[in-house]
Amino acid sequence: MGHFKEIKLINFRNFRNYQIEFSKNCNVFFGDNGSGKTNLLESIYLFGKGRGIRKDSVNNLIKKGENEFSNFSFFEDKKKLYEVKVNSEYTNNKYIKKISLNNDCAKDAIDYLYSFYSFLIFLPETERLLVSPPSFRRNFIDSFIFSKDYNYNKLINKYKRNIVERVKVLNLQNYDEVWLNKLEENISELGLKIYKSRKVQVEAIHNHISLLNNHERLPFKLTIKLNDEFNFNNLDIENYCKALKHSRHIDKITGGAKKGPHKSEYIFLVEENFMASQLSTGQQKTIILLLFLAQSNYLVKECNLNPILLMDEICSHLDDINRRLLLNIIQDFNLQIFMTGTEKNLFSFLSTNTNFCNINI
Repeated sequence: MGHFKEIKLINFRNFRNYQIEFSKNCNVFFGDNGSGKTNLLESIYLFGKGRGIRKDSVNNLIKKGENEFSNFSFFEDKKKLYEVKVNSEYTNNKYIKKISLNNDCAKDAIDYLYSFYSFLIFLPETERLLVSPPSFRRNFIDSFIFSKDYNYNKLINKYKRNIVERVKVLNLQNYDEVWLNKLEENISELGLKIYKSRKVQVEAIHNHISLLNNHERLPFKLTIKLNDEFNFNNLDIENYCKALKHSRHIDKITGGAKKGPHKSEYIFLVEENFMASQLSTGQQKTIILLLFLAQSNYLVKECNLNPILLMDEICSHLDDINRRLLLNIIQDFNLQIFMTGTEKNLFSFLSTNTNFCNINI
């Protein structure tokens, strides 16, 4: 199992010069609000592909009054030690994130680095997954796909860019019909790939919840259903393009696309027909932990990946059932896990070999 051994932060967020060592298993950061617990999680996540946990711009990661940040870590995989660095770099009048493996910034080196690990992230707002707008659940499903396929975000971003470009063309007084048709073909092809990726992911959650239920009786039988009339069984590029062409007038007015995976709604049900959003807050937390449990099982057992779990303020609404599920995630998969909370005693249910870190700077 690969794991981060330590991290050193220089001018990152509220940290000027801070170093901390990690356990290869469970790590808990505790301390007052504003001490930097979430910032530590973000510093670890930055070693992966993409932006930070908060999706913030790079210049906002730099400590106030400083010009750049640098985060250093050692990652151990199969008894080999790798030095990883992520820092800010000012180029072309903007700050960008730069990452290196053993001081090598070449694409092959970074792709090799990304093959070491993936991340699963729980944030306080994840608690509201079942009662948030549909876009939140779409993004949640997408984050799970991203945890096993770092290229998935490229697909999502390319899809969005083509939709934006199509709207620009539609608003031209005299647009090129050939170019518009090509954009709609691109949107159709990309949209179908997104539908397929999400279908595979939802099926994986269902399958691994069933597998886990065979091993240990789970609190709920969970079903995730797609509510999207456009994603009918024989949807192909030709039918997709026809639908886009038919909706050009309204899409020009609304500035988007009337149909597609960006309009999908995912409905979470328990016992096949009861809306999970109607459960109590604690029971909704149970559903969310079941999702993380199933995804961990999927990544480890089927994808040969050992995800690193980052769980911010995880201890709210932890009854006996939820503590058991969280312990299952911690104990069953031999993963490196980082959790945060305001007080150490919130994590008293964890084993004595947990690495507790009081974040006080």
